[in-house]
Amino acid sequence: MTGETQQRSTPAPKPKPKPRRRARLIAGGAAIALALTGIGSGFAMAAGGGLAPPPVNPATVHLASAVPDRVILTPSETPATSQHVSWRTSTDVVTPQAQFAPLTDGPITAWTTIDATSTQEFATDLKYTIAYHTATMTSLTPDSSYVYRVGDGQTWSEWFEFRTAASAAAPFSFIVQGDAQNDVKSYASRAFRAAFEARPYAKAVVHLGDLIDTDVADAEWGEWFSAAGYQNAYMNVIATPGNHEYYPGPQLTRYWGAQFEYPKNGPADTEAIAATFSENTYYVDFQGVRFVSLNASQVNGADLAAQTTWLDRVLTENPNKWTVVSFHQPIFSVTSGRDNATIRNAWLPLFESHDVDLVLQGHDHAYGRGNLFANEENLPAGADAETSHTGPVYLVTVAGPKMYVPDDPANNNWINNDANLRAMNRDTQMFQTVDVTDDEIHLESRDVTGALFDAFTITKTDDGVKLVTDETEGRESGPGSGRGDGSAPERPTPVVPGATTPPTTPPTTPPATTPPPTTPPTTPPTTQPPTTPPTANPGPLELGAAGVAAGGSLPMKGSGFLPNEDLEVSLHSDPIVLGFPTADSSGAFTYTAHIPAGATPGAHTIVVRGLESGATAEAPITILAVGAPSTGVRDLANTGTAWVGTGIAIAGGALLLGLAGLLIARRLRFRKEGDA
Repeated sequence: MTGETQQRSTPAPKPKPKPRRRARLIAGGAAIALALTGIGSGFAMAAGGGLAPPPVNPATVHLASAVPDRVILTPSETPATSQHVSWRTSTDVVTPQAQFAPLTDGPITAWTTIDATSTQEFATDLKYTIAYHTATMTSLTPDSSYVYRVGDGQTWSEWFEFRTAASAAAPFSFIVQGDAQNDVKSYASRAFRAAFEARPYAKAVVHLGDLIDTDVADAEWGEWFSAAGYQNAYMNVIATPGNHEYYPGPQLTRYWGAQFEYPKNGPADTEAIAATFSENTYYVDFQGVRFVSLNASQVNGADLAAQTTWLDRVLTENPNKWTVVSFHQPIFSVTSGRDNATIRNAWLPLFESHDVDLVLQGHDHAYGRGNLFANEENLPAGADAETSHTGPVYLVTVAGPKMYVPDDPANNNWINNDANLRAMNRDTQMFQTVDVTDDEIHLESRDVTGALFDAFTITKTDDGVKLVTDETEGRESGPGSGRGDGSAPERPTPVVPGATTPPTTPPTTPPATTPPPTTPPTTPPTTQPPTTPPTANPGPLELGAAGVAAGGSLPMKGSGFLPNEDLEVSLHSDPIVLGFPTADSSGAFTYTAHIPAGATPGAHTIVVRGLESGATAEAPITILAVGAPSTGVRDLANTGTAWVGTGIAIAGGALLLGLAGLLIARRLRFRKEGDA
């Protein structure tokens, strides 16, 4: 190698290739593929829901800590001398305890400390673990007020108050709340709080099931407690389970036994029966009233027989003057063509023969109140059947925002079963206040604004002469209006049927006052334009087979219902209810129904009804003999909008991958040409 710099010859650079038609096609095809993939994904998401996540993670909002929350009172078997309290913490708490003392007018300086009697721990759907603790305060004085708090010896709740039941019959008030279920914190809270405002010293609240929508949702239970605020810690909560405490189930929600401590005096014919009804079917004797909770979601075969036998015994042995029975699915349905014939046939004769006073129910997301037509005959002297009756009062109510369509007043489940629907309301959140005194029960149904919608009074003598009378005016007070009934305004004297000269209370005239002058507002108030509610327009109902054997399963799908609407699937023309699916956020649903083995072979119709809109979709189905193979089988997974969207997305993805391969191959070819 010489000292001269050796120059390496470098080939002249090739001209940069101009875009060819193929490249342009590839680029355009890639854009189309991306668009198809996005559109297809959009279709698939729309069909499956695709709701935006909440602005704050529910796990952040509802995470448990050592600070007690969800504090709740539930009645014991001896509510005059003992009191259950339950609360929630994180699993970091290992020494749960409660402290209580007689009510004072200042700071508490002495108290009794007790350990929790039980603790249940379980993981939540929000990926954290919680612990529920229960303590029972005992050796209490009847009809006396106490303060209490719960904690672990270092971290405590605030001091709450409660008052024990009297040892014998005495005046008191309680509250009734129907289904809360959806948007509980946003909407049902109004009903909870309006009722508490009406009777701030009520001793109990009766909940009629479907407290929440999804049994395992810790956030929903958190909202239920948040909606009630400190009310649950001040008065006894008497709750009965609904079908949504079993949804998606199939067992009763684990939250029930963890946070509700109820008397274990329900049906116990066998170990299985005792386990099924433990702390959800029970009774409590409270200050002259026997409260009975039934489980209308467990009414098949032996379960129904066990409850019915137990109910007959509990009503027969009732030592109290008054009886209040609560359960979820009603004897007489108000809405959407429902018919709970199974429980009506089993329980209605017992309610009538034992002359139960109040039968309180939910489930129908509307309001209804009435009685058997037979109880409008042979009334006491002076009573009018237009406004009076004897026998039980049947009442259905709703506290939350979900509403269903009531049936035709001239042709409904009440009239068709010899009952008079005296009062009916729809699309209204309601609550009830109930005042119990020596000779009467007075009930008022109000909406969340406090406006009176319906009222009646049950009067009963000690020898059982009873009359129920409609009222047109509400009462501004009751036993639950003041502490210990001492500061309550004067109440009207009850009218007892059969009395020769009913006592009267002279009206009082308020002093004349001069109203202050009013100044009209300078700026007119603004109003929001009315919104048009969504309407349902169901499309064709698709079935997974043209014929299916009795005892078999039938997939189905549909669309066009209201977003998140509850649906009822039934087999006609019997009809037989097959289930209650829920539409997604787009109004679509998929469901697999089980055809009862006892269904009659032959031509039938599957009918899907929207329980809020009343809209229906139907399709013919042939029921075959037990064990027969299905006919006309269809793959529903490959039909409908969801499949179209998914297919488009898959096709777009495949096209995108193919085009990407072409681009890579083209680049490799150019690189080889450059290295040549």
